[in-house]
Amino acid sequence: MSEIKIAFVGNYQYNCGSSNALLGYVRAGKAINCDVRVSDFGHVDKIIRKTIPVADKTWRPDLLVIVYESYPFLSEAEIGRICSSTPRSKRILIDPDGKYCQPISHSGDTNHSTNESYKYWKDLYDLLSDTILQPFLGENKTKKVYQFLYFGVDNSVSDFPERQKNFDLLYVGNNWYRWHDIKWIVEVVASIRSRLKKVALIGQYWLGDVMDEFKEATYSDPDFLRRNKIEVFEPAPYGQVEEAMGSGLLNPIFIRPILNKLEFVTPRMFETIMADSVPLIPYYFNYAKNLFGDEIKKLILSCEHASGDILRILDNYDQNRNIVRNIRRVFMKKHSYEQRLKQLLQYI
Repeated sequence: MSEIKIAFVGNYQYNCGSSNALLGYVRAGKAINCDVRVSDFGHVDKIIRKTIPVADKTWRPDLLVIVYESYPFLSEAEIGRICSSTPRSKRILIDPDGKYCQPISHSGDTNHSTNESYKYWKDLYDLLSDTILQPFLGENKTKKVYQFLYFGVDNSVSDFPERQKNFDLLYVGNNWYRWHDIKWIVEVVASIRSRLKKVALIGQYWLGDVMDEFKEATYSDPDFLRRNKIEVFEPAPYGQVEEAMGSGLLNPIFIRPILNKLEFVTPRMFETIMADSVPLIPYYFNYAKNLFGDEIKKLILSCEHASGDILRILDNYDQNRNIVRNIRRVFMKKHSYEQRLKQLLQYI
């Protein structure tokens, strides 16, 4: 049986969540007879080009997977060429930001700032595909949309060594509508810093630098971080997010407000479980049990008593680490990228 060819089209930069997912899909493809590549139709940075096989624009896949995040990266000419070179029946679109949903707002965040934005994105998606996939855990209320969790875990990593803990509390990720969460957790731990001496962030947009077109999404207050002795480091190397997380005893899972409202999964939910660490689940993550199971309730931080919850989690650290290991075993069976690829194959 010949290999099934799958190409992913997206805005792939080495320090973004979808790029780590892409690496997981490529590795999974080798295990189940799929030739998975990243397409030259999208944006692919030089680090990823050295790691992931690239399909040029003449490559004819059995399935073209278009992933839109944040902004419309394809030009009209590229869209025209995609539509002319790949049959519509072989094109699917993944929507991790909920752009195909009608405008909704939550905690100052929104999927569309105007009705015109909603019309633009809906028309764009309808032009490209009849199949829209979203990583939701809740109820689907949008026509033409199907559940597909998209992010997952990499089963090619078969061992999970204990890593040296350089930090007591660590957040690995870029600042994308995350400042409110970081400010909250820093204020929560202020009274227990004797137990959490080393607190750090690994990622971009934490030191006052912003993306010009997304200033609100990347806002930060570096003076606040300095006053509270929060260290900031460059993004983790490509493909080493879990390793970076493993250098922290505790790693909170924070969710962009609009994705929390939509009950979408994010890469951080899977990566944190795969790291040698214990996740902290914020009080607003109401659908956590739907993903992780009932045991996760022991790792939830309440809104009113979060500092006490953190101390309780630390005091029972080995027990809580075993909870994470149990969840990891389930994830490796249920949420591996091999399983995700098999789910995609139904659209061929």
